[in-house]
Amino acid sequence: MIKLAMVYPSRTKENVSAELLYSPLTHGYLARHTPDHYQIALYDEYVGTDIDPDTVDADLVAVSAITPGIRRAYEIGDRLKKRGIKTIIGGAHVTALPEEALQHYDTVCIGEGEGPWKQYLKDFESGKTLPTYYGPSNVPLDDLNIPRRDLCHPNYQYPSVMTSRGCPYSCSFCYLTVFKERKYRTIPHPAILEDLDSIKNNFAVIVTDENFIGYAEKDFEDRKILLEKMIRKNYKFVWGCQSTTTLATQPELMDLMYRSGCRAVFVGFETVEEEGLKQIRKNHNIGLDYKEIIAKLHEHNLAVIASTILGLDSHTRTYPQQLIKAMKKARVDFPRVFFATAWPGTPFFESLEKEGRVSRNWDEVRKDVPSIEFKHFTKEEAMAARKTIMDAFFNPLAIARVISRWFLKERTLVLLYLKMSFRNRISERLVRRRTHASQNQEHSSPGLT
Repeated sequence: MIKLAMVYPSRTKENVSAELLYSPLTHGYLARHTPDHYQIALYDEYVGTDIDPDTVDADLVAVSAITPGIRRAYEIGDRLKKRGIKTIIGGAHVTALPEEALQHYDTVCIGEGEGPWKQYLKDFESGKTLPTYYGPSNVPLDDLNIPRRDLCHPNYQYPSVMTSRGCPYSCSFCYLTVFKERKYRTIPHPAILEDLDSIKNNFAVIVTDENFIGYAEKDFEDRKILLEKMIRKNYKFVWGCQSTTTLATQPELMDLMYRSGCRAVFVGFETVEEEGLKQIRKNHNIGLDYKEIIAKLHEHNLAVIASTILGLDSHTRTYPQQLIKAMKKARVDFPRVFFATAWPGTPFFESLEKEGRVSRNWDEVRKDVPSIEFKHFTKEEAMAARKTIMDAFFNPLAIARVISRWFLKERTLVLLYLKMSFRNRISERLVRRRTHASQNQEHSSPGLT
């Protein structure tokens, strides 16, 4: 029996804060492709028990890390290396910076993991592992199977499910741009339904696809067939997903989504002015009427979680009020406001790094903490601007308006909204605490590292 530890590294616990906290699936999928003679232990430091690299009983440790947790990942790798334990790491950060990761890990998986993982385990058992393995992002998902749910920690608010992968767009700020040869691919319907059957007793499920509906007419037709199968299954849970604004042009698709249990759609509006959309290369949003798009989604009883960015170079001091006015006019249900963040390996990072405006202190690179030098705001001013925006949507009157919008139409949305609003209050307090701690640390150090 080979002892394998799988780790999601983090310095902070997220289960007391985030209003939409759903389980990652990476290790669940890798475990599905792991032979039975491996004994697997999960260490999810976001919501569960931390790994002690000095005492963990393992022959092999596999780590999946995002940028905010990468320094913790490197700490784990360094300490395991001293003990002679074999290590491998994957994720978007190390895909962008494999040479950095190889200073701390024996092996780096670049790109998607399942294909390389199978080969890596064969090499591990023969004692001939390579420094890097590559998983392209254009291979079919026919053999992906379903994730092992015992490798999804129970402390997450909501279980997640994946029905497709890939995005052909190249928005300059998006971490997906580090994955080359990106192609939209769907998971076979039987696997999706089997996975949904395993989590059918939950109140709500989050679909983690980059864009649930796809990008072409054939994708829309595939989604309609899947949704009709879900309707016949008569699942009792409600679900939410991420989609492009194109969904508003597909009435049949919206109708089927609602009938199958979808109640909320996360839409990346990003910014409400054209210059900002051009800056981040989100050209497919240029010229759109966000109010009209949201109205069409509302007609089909789908609430809108609107994702926006604060701190682009086109955002002057008046932008926060412009954003508030535009989102209220559009009748956004639940705004999410993230600071402009430069993820390593993205065009946005490369551009700002040339100007000396990014941090390589990876602990500070988070969407909810200012980590770049803004053009029109100090970091303190950006924090204050974000608070002004959030306060405009999460005060008693604003909350009452959203509740009244849905109370007679779809009461499950009221319950979801209240749950998210309550956790949002906790989340915002934690965001301010983290941000102030980050600023204090920066003021006490000689500058960006």
